[in-house]
Amino acid sequence: MPVIDERVSVSIKSILFATDFSQSSEKAASYAKALARRFSSTVEIAHVFDPSVVTSYEEAMIGLPINERRKRSRENLERWRNDFCGSGINARTTSSERHQPYKDLLKVAKEHQVDVIVAGTTGKSGLDRFILGSTAEHLIRGAKCPVLTVGPKAEPAGDGPLVFRTIVFATDFSAEAVKAATFALSFAQDSGAHLYFCYALGVQTDTIAKRELVDGAFHSALKRMIPESSYDWCSPECVVQYGDAAKAILELAERVQADLIVLGARKASFWLTHIERGVTPDLLAQATCPVMTVC
Repeated sequence: MPVIDERVSVSIKSILFATDFSQSSEKAASYAKALARRFSSTVEIAHVFDPSVVTSYEEAMIGLPINERRKRSRENLERWRNDFCGSGINARTTSSERHQPYKDLLKVAKEHQVDVIVAGTTGKSGLDRFILGSTAEHLIRGAKCPVLTVGPKAEPAGDGPLVFRTIVFATDFSAEAVKAATFALSFAQDSGAHLYFCYALGVQTDTIAKRELVDGAFHSALKRMIPESSYDWCSPECVVQYGDAAKAILELAERVQADLIVLGARKASFWLTHIERGVTPDLLAQATCPVMTVC
C-alpha cells in the first residue's frame, strides 16, 4: 500500500473559478474567494459561453437573442471580476465559446497551471444525469489538479478566509487516495481541523466476531496511511463504514458535521467510471459541504 510522505504542506497560488453564472456558481464563488483569501491566491475566473444552453429562467422564458446572451455573459464576467477585486483578490478573466465548456476549462487550467479548480454543480443523479452528463464530472475526470465542487445542498462560505473545522477523507487505499490524503492533511494542519480517515466497505458482515475482525484490519490499514508527524498537530480518527459507499461517506460527514469531504478519484475506479453505482454523482448531489476530488 502506498505511504504518505511526511511533508503534507500544500500551496495554492492559483485558482480557476469556473462559472456559468447559475445559482450554483454563486455559491461556488464564495468558496473561491474564501480559499483565495486564505492562501493569497490569484483567481482566474473562466466562463465558456455555450450557445445551446440557457442558464436562467429569464433567458428561457424571454428567448433572448444569442448576441444579447453573449453580451450578458461578458457583463456577468466583468461583474465577477469587480466583485473579486473589490474583495482584495487578484482576479483575471478568461472567456471563450464552445458547446462542450469543460474542454476549454481544462485547457485554461493547464495553460495557467492552476493549483485547484472551483466549480458549482447541480449534482444531478438518476437517469437524467446519465443522459445530460455534467461539466463538473468532466472536470473531475480530466483535471490534473484537485477539483473543489460545491453542490446544491452546501452552505456558502463565509466572508473571511476559508477555515475547515472538520474534514472527512474517504480512501480506497489507491495511489490516488494517498495523493488526496496529502491535501486533506494539509488543510487540516492549516486550519487546525479534526480529520477523519474513512474507508467504506460495501458489504455487511454476518457476525459480530467477523465485523470486529474486519474493523480491526481496516483500522490498522487506515492508521498506516497517517504520517507520524501529523499527530503533532491533530488527532486523526479512523472510521470503517458499512453499506453503499456514497451513503456511508455522507452519513459520516453529516454525523461529524464535516465542512469538507476529500476523495481520491481514479479514472478507472468505482469512484468515477462505474456510473451505475453513483458514488461520485451522489456525493456531489447530496453533500452538505464542498467535495474535493484529487486524481
